[in-house]
Amino acid sequence: MSDDGLPARILHVDDDEDVLNEVHEYLGDEEILDWGRPEVVGITSFEDALGYLEKERFDLVVLDVRLGSAQEDVDVEDEAGLVALEQIRDRRFVPIVFWTGLPGAIEHLAGELVLVREKTEGLPALSGAVDSLFKTRLPAVNRALLRLVEDEQRRYMWEFVAEHWSELKAVEDHTSVAYLLARRLGRSLSGPGIRQLAKELGEDADSGVPPDGKIHAMEMYLRPPVAGTALEAGDLLRGKDGDEESWSLVLTPSCDLEHGKADYVQLAACLPFADQVDVIAWRSGEGNKGERKAAERRVVEILRQQTGGQLDRWLYLPRALDIPDLIVDMQKLRSVPRAEVDDLQRIASLDSPFAESAINRYNRYYGRVGTPDLDAEAAFERFSSADGEGA
Repeated sequence: MSDDGLPARILHVDDDEDVLNEVHEYLGDEEILDWGRPEVVGITSFEDALGYLEKERFDLVVLDVRLGSAQEDVDVEDEAGLVALEQIRDRRFVPIVFWTGLPGAIEHLAGELVLVREKTEGLPALSGAVDSLFKTRLPAVNRALLRLVEDEQRRYMWEFVAEHWSELKAVEDHTSVAYLLARRLGRSLSGPGIRQLAKELGEDADSGVPPDGKIHAMEMYLRPPVAGTALEAGDLLRGKDGDEESWSLVLTPSCDLEHGKADYVQLAACLPFADQVDVIAWRSGEGNKGERKAAERRVVEILRQQTGGQLDRWLYLPRALDIPDLIVDMQKLRSVPRAEVDDLQRIASLDSPFAESAINRYNRYYGRVGTPDLDAEAAFERFSSADGEGA
């Protein structure tokens, strides 16, 4: 069984009743990881299958590509697979195995989560494809994430909305509840919610879950940026500098970008972390013991995101997927015409409060006022005198 105690659910769509029965019998006797034997639901109509996907949840779909041609003007050879895939994607996320006699017509659709197997390969090939998709753990992640959202929605509706309905029903703006719920869901899906999700998936501290009081690198980023939103402060952009990949962090205030007040966009260069001067000094092993320890201390301070003085020049951005370990250099700035920024790829946005923290760091660094050092040694000597109060 899965983490929720329920078996895997597979939707099989084929217009041949004999094939449906064979697959039901074969896959129904297979053990799927720790999920046990799956529940296989056979449907002969693609349109009916779409209805099932809208009403029920399945962990995987097995589909004969010919059924995607049920609509008029759909060419079996060229468009059936694409039409079927798009209609499924419009309704639900679910990995797909095209089990068909026309593999050549849909090979271009194949990917990590959309597999193509020819029927002549037999049921073992189909079973292998099903097994490989469940081994990705994505069906388990998807199910656990949906359960987390539903649990939070259930608790919120009973524990807050139901308890305060006498007040809420009097509010003329009925969208208030929706806004409150959406914000609460967003919060629940970070911090404790993520930890609970990781635990349900069998993860522990040794496999990437940070200890209490710490965050995972992924929590710093919104990846990809929220659809439909404009360029904003804290966006991480990727481009090309000759043959080399380059990264930049947007520092221009979001309100200026959103309302068209920024003719130029301020970008800070994001360099490979290994190229930061203190990291180079620390790794080189050169200098005396005191110098090496000082370089190591500065590297640790940067990694801990410590602030103040010259430390504000540097901002460490941890590795996440294809984002490498980066160091933002607040001294290495460039002002780029707004139109040219659109040529750069918007990879991720720093989430709140990390975006705001980056802008504050930038403002502190350039707004600091330098003062001569006080003769602290003399003051220390006075306070170290016999009476403890100085001369």
